Amino acid sequence: MPKKIIKIIAVSLCFMLSITGIYFAYNNWLTGNFHTVTTGQAYRCRQPDKKRLNSYIKKYKIKSILNLRGDEPGAEWYEDEIKVSKENNIIRLDLELPALKEPEDKDIETIIKFLKTAPRPVLIHCLGGSDRSGLISAVWKTVIEKTPRFEAEKQLSILYGHMPFGKARAMDRWFASRKIDSNTGKISKIQM
Repeated sequence: MPKKIIKIIAVSLCFMLSITGIYFAYNNWLTGNFHTVTTGQAYRCRQPDKKRLNSYIKKYKIKSILNLRGDEPGAEWYEDEIKVSKENNIIRLDLELPALKEPEDKDIETIIKFLKTAPRPVLIHCLGGSDRSGLISAVWKTVIEKTPRFEAEKQLSILYGHMPFGKARAMDRWFASRKIDSNTGKISKIQM
């Protein structure tokens, strides 16, 4: 292969990686990886700081928070979130889902019960807003909106910072291998 072609390929690859890096920086740091799941009903984001959480509550009229990191008394992020939630009468569920392995079905069923009964809009968050938040946003689409699976699984997308390979692939595997009854919220494994 001539050196000129190799150079063009290398420059093009560097350019694409730079654009991807800029997008991820913008998406995560500047916007908090905040996205609408269903307008006026559900939103998703990375762990918000106190200022950003207050902003989301006011701007989007958030009534409930689903924290997928679990409770962590004493941690600044957790104490701030508890304080802001109390000040704004926010209903919460703190449930720790594993970030890099498939979650337990019973935990997803608990989350489904919360999503079905919690005052809306609900804010769904984990640490990065990509993997666990993506899975639960796909569950929301399936159970609450009754969206077809192929549409719901778009919540597990690189556009939200989710990388569908490596350990984070656990969220994709879980979603692909389960069927959720949208009426009862019961989960069953799909025989592959």
